[in-house]
Amino acid sequence: MSTRAPEPEEPDDDAALHWAGDEARGQAAPRLRGEPVADADGTDAASAAGTAAAASADRRTPRELALLVATGVFGGLYLALAVGWILSVQLLGYPGLDLAGEVMWQFGEFLAMIAAVLWFGAALTLTPPGTAHRGAKRFVALLLGVALLLPWPFLLGALG
Repeated sequence: MSTRAPEPEEPDDDAALHWAGDEARGQAAPRLRGEPVADADGTDAASAAGTAAAASADRRTPRELALLVATGVFGGLYLALAVGWILSVQLLGYPGLDLAGEVMWQFGEFLAMIAAVLWFGAALTLTPPGTAHRGAKRFVALLLGVALLLPWPFLLGALG
């Protein structure tokens, strides 16, 4: 018999990276909205119905297609507005001599250049799928943005 004490086990460095019950939940990727839930044995609860639902989800209704096309058209308009403001900023100069005014003028020019992109992003973000009257609200918001964000210095300079 040995009088030597048993050596302590080396700590498992990977144990700190796992929570109790990780093995029970499995290591599957997170589910996306609308995906079928798997049974305990790992098979899909509605594999046949899920396949049919996925095939029908690829087809869009005419209203959804119209909203998608209108959003694309407005995306092009907003891109043109951003370019118009970039060109407008080059036409204008700061009339004052003080440094604080110059900094504020340049910051205002920067905001004018990105305003169209921010408005378009806000209109898309604030009208997510599932919103009541989503298409009408998005159309009104985008139409209002086009009217408000016209690059008047560029338009008046090009016309005058």
